[in-house]
Amino acid sequence: MSTRVTRLPFGRRYLAGWALTTAGTGLVFPLTAVYLREQMGLSVFGVSLYFMLFAVAGLVVNPVAGALCDRVGPGRIAVLATACQAVGPFFLVARQPADLNLLAALLSGAGTGIFYAVQTPMLLSVFGADNLGRVLAAKYRVSAGAVGAGSIAGGALASSLGTTGYQLSFAVNGLTYLGYGLVLIGIARARRRDRVGTPGETTGASLAEVVAPFTDRVFLWVLLLQGMLVVFGLGQVESVLPIVLRDSAQLTVSGISVVLAVNSISVIALQGLVVRAVERIGYIPALRAAIICWCASLVLLAGAGVVSAGWARLLLAAGYSLVFAIGQCLIAPSLQPVVVANAPPHRVAVYSSSTSLVYGMGNLAAPALCLPLFTALGFGGYLGLQLAGYVVGGVAIAVIAAGQRRDNRQSETNAAGQRSARGVV
Repeated sequence: MSTRVTRLPFGRRYLAGWALTTAGTGLVFPLTAVYLREQMGLSVFGVSLYFMLFAVAGLVVNPVAGALCDRVGPGRIAVLATACQAVGPFFLVARQPADLNLLAALLSGAGTGIFYAVQTPMLLSVFGADNLGRVLAAKYRVSAGAVGAGSIAGGALASSLGTTGYQLSFAVNGLTYLGYGLVLIGIARARRRDRVGTPGETTGASLAEVVAPFTDRVFLWVLLLQGMLVVFGLGQVESVLPIVLRDSAQLTVSGISVVLAVNSISVIALQGLVVRAVERIGYIPALRAAIICWCASLVLLAGAGVVSAGWARLLLAAGYSLVFAIGQCLIAPSLQPVVVANAPPHRVAVYSSSTSLVYGMGNLAAPALCLPLFTALGFGGYLGLQLAGYVVGGVAIAVIAAGQRRDNRQSETNAAGQRSARGVV
């Protein structure tokens, strides 16, 4: 954990709760699909339907939760999210009737969608805008370690205890969400009030509020950037990259595991160093540097698909994973502060929820778009597609930066005018 974050009021408590819930997520991360298929006897279509309902539930409630958050504050809505996430896994434990898995998908998906809609406003209300980037970086670092540890534990439980191991993993997963919700309640009570939104006003969210980020021509560039970073980057690590490495770099399953482990370990090791660099250079330059890192990583990935020696392919693929992780570490503390900077005051929640909506859609689109194109265009076409996505992301960053420079100049002009007027008076 970041020492500076744990020194913040509630910092240690919040990160401990986050570590608990992400370890629970890791516990079932490698098990859910196998459990549905082998233990509950669902068809391939049934398993696909579960994950589709999970995703759709999150996407539907996400923008509404963001708009409500701007009205009632993030604290209560975040607790509602963890309640949904805590209940969902227990319907998988029950197993019968089989239709309960659909209810589990809806509850868990809705809880996830609600939570990511209010995550940024909640962190702003607790830690303030100045600490947002560092807290997000600390969360990302904790997630990498906790999910990895949870995945190992979940696999061990399922292997040793069979069906009971699966059920125990899902039950513990639900309890970790409950524990995280209790942590949030404790923080909210200690603070006694939210700093974001208008507490006490509980009127519904209007359609105009929900769609506002998608009609804001300036903010659309932020959404485009988010989409490019997910579809051609963050959303591919676990869904697309293993297949690319297997088919083009001819890596074995163990080799692919090594490459993914290098990515996780690199994030854990480097995030603390990178976040300090981000604080020195600023968020926009950090995002530019992330795009450059990802472009450079494609050279290593291309090499892994060209060289003949097995050890060289593995070494180049691991190098790709390391350089890609540096880009991930640069993005983690930088993107949400850019979202906050470009969102209208008092509308931060609904605007940040739109980015999490795009994030969810991007995670769905990454394998749906890139895997068929990889099959159709081959390895070279896949690399070209990746590069094109990064270039579009770079253009979006340039437009956002230009807009911020114009706003800064306008603010300076207005301030100078006010000083001049006071001088005349």
